Amino acid sequence: MKYVIDSETYEKHIRDEVHLYGLLHQLAFLAGKVKDAEDMANLVETAKHYGKIAEEKFDDWLIPSRYLVFGDRGDLAELKAAELTPLTAVLKEHDEKIREKQRAAASNDPAYIISGSAFRMLVGDLHDLFIRTFATERHLTEAETEKDFRRIQKRVSGYERWAKRLCRSWRLPKDGSEPWGQDTLETCLREKLLRPYDPEETADDGIGCGRCCDRCGDHACEDDYD
Repeated sequence: MKYVIDSETYEKHIRDEVHLYGLLHQLAFLAGKVKDAEDMANLVETAKHYGKIAEEKFDDWLIPSRYLVFGDRGDLAELKAAELTPLTAVLKEHDEKIREKQRAAASNDPAYIISGSAFRMLVGDLHDLFIRTFATERHLTEAETEKDFRRIQKRVSGYERWAKRLCRSWRLPKDGSEPWGQDTLETCLREKLLRPYDPEETADDGIGCGRCCDRCGDHACEDDYD
């Protein structure tokens, strides 16, 4: 059975092993320098201190005490589930990303990525647009006198400048000489805020179509896994 381990978890184990090696090496060095009772007492105190460090690390590893007694690998199932991911599960996820990319390309419905800041900016612009539109419609509906209409006219007199700024922000034509519709708005926002989603490019673990077969041995990219 092959597994994938997170790099942070793997590196932590390496650091712990190097730390324990350093402690053991230091104890061996001190033991070789023992010449009298005082040296022996210092060695004993150091060994006790290092023993506490080792116990703390062992507790952090979550290795069942039963495994120390019987050595049954079945007792490590919970630890494996916490630290390891079966390779087949990773390959299934990878294949699903590839199939999703192929489905999107076939249906002319490509996937995109939008950054958090760009998304928040778009939401803010849409919220402002909604509020202005809703408020204008409500005021027009409630207006009864000429004075009411003049007040509404004064209130919305600055909307054109705001709309031009919004068009400039969205990279839309901002004068009346170039009419545009929904398709132009979609194109401008896509070019400004979105970038095509590529599973190969965004895979942090380096597994991607055309690259994973070298890593995964006999497992082909398009295989089905049980």
